Amino acid sequence: MTTLFLNAFNNPLPGKEAQRYMSPSVRFTGYGNPNPKLARESSVLIMLFVKNGEWHIPLIKRPEYKGAHSGQISLPGGKTEEGDNSYLQTAIRETEEEIGIDGKEVQFLGELTSLFIPNSNFIVYPQVGLYNSAPVFRLDEREVESIIEVPISELLNPANVKSFSRRINEVQVDAPYYSYNEYVIWGATAMILSEFLQVLKRNNINPLLHSYSDCSAQECQ
Repeated sequence: MTTLFLNAFNNPLPGKEAQRYMSPSVRFTGYGNPNPKLARESSVLIMLFVKNGEWHIPLIKRPEYKGAHSGQISLPGGKTEEGDNSYLQTAIRETEEEIGIDGKEVQFLGELTSLFIPNSNFIVYPQVGLYNSAPVFRLDEREVESIIEVPISELLNPANVKSFSRRINEVQVDAPYYSYNEYVIWGATAMILSEFLQVLKRNNINPLLHSYSDCSAQECQ
């Protein structure tokens, strides 16, 4: 199975076209003039792990605060700091801090297409990794209100792609989102996940492990 993932994320990526599928109608609802040339660098981690015979990823719910992403659902990660040698190191360090995983257990699979986030003036470099053991999560309550363990099959289900229309800072925004339980996964997180899911679809990767239990699977050939 690891071979399937490695091959998938080392093939050409679907890129910004896949991101646009889950893009809001208006991406900047803040104030001022965001400049991609002055954007701060950051990285997030899509961390695959097995639970109940199925692939999952952890998402986090941010606490309420005075900021651009207050209360939103996001991937674990954060800004690049001095001493980080790669975007992968940033993503793993931040994920360790936020949800308490052991970074040594993360096997790197690949990097997705970077994405500029105008509201916070960040450019994010999404990393994809496989967690090699059963994760034990310990959230940092200052940065994370809760951890959401999302089955990939739920994100791949077309019935869970919905949309909303609302006013944000006096701007009318129409946005697609992934619905999981009561959670609304939208914005940059949904755009990043859209590319991730497109990679799985292009490479015929099924999130249910029993689909690969016999030697008709690609890695057995």
